[in-house]
Amino acid sequence: MPQLIAIALVGGAAWLAWRALRKEMARVGEELHEAERVRSDSPTRLERGPDGVWRPKDGE
Repeated sequence: MPQLIAIALVGGAAWLAWRALRKEMARVGEELHEAERVRSDSPTRLERGPDGVWRPKDGE
């Protein structure tokens, strides 16, 4: 009988952890979606530096 109680406790803890993980994944997904929407509204212009690396243009 104690094994059954232990299994039930572990199962309950796993279920609660899964719910918390899903909630956090949804929050992060929303945050990323919002950031992508804001970023796509204002495109960044790039310019090639003297070393050949592309960087955001200053002043924009």
